[in-house]
Amino acid sequence: MFDLEFDLSNQPGALAGLGEAMGRAGVSFEGGGVFSHGGKAVAHFLFQDGDAARAAAAAAGIAVVAVREPLIRRLKQGTPGQLGAIARALAEAGVNILTQYSDHHNRLILICDRPEAAAEATMVWAD
Repeated sequence: MFDLEFDLSNQPGALAGLGEAMGRAGVSFEGGGVFSHGGKAVAHFLFQDGDAARAAAAAAGIAVVAVREPLIRRLKQGTPGQLGAIARALAEAGVNILTQYSDHHNRLILICDRPEAAAEATMVWAD
């Protein structure tokens, strides 16, 4: 799996354009979201084939900021405090969470500044 970060214009139709570009290329979204702040829209989406997603975006003139391999973990659903527990484990390991969202299988998707340390610190949540 790959997380692609897109720099979208913060206007009506920007997300539609991304979705249509992926649809034309036969590339499926596996999770993600769009966040706007201060007139800017940043999108993070999860794809099985990062190269195909990057190519589809490029063909549509959509800027890809980064392609990263995410840390994928499964929280104990229904148990309160899980997000806090995994975030604390990462903090104690000196890892900063850059992006967090869920995929279509209710797994936690994390982009961290220190991927190897993040993986080690969160083994209790590994699938």
